[in-house]
Amino acid sequence: MHPDLLSLLDAHLAEMTALRHVLSAPRPVHPGERWAAAEETVRSAERYRLAVEAVLTPTT
Repeated sequence: MHPDLLSLLDAHLAEMTALRHVLSAPRPVHPGERWAAAEETVRSAERYRLAVEAVLTPTT
């Protein structure tokens, strides 16, 4: 289980880092682009939560 959790965390952090680059890009952006990226961070966190929950939930 431990390697699975670390793998999930690594993937989540990579995704969040990529989204951070979108949010902090020092360039002109299209209207709503940063809003969409910020919204995607919330979706990413929710996917991560669900994946971790699936790993930690005992199967019967």
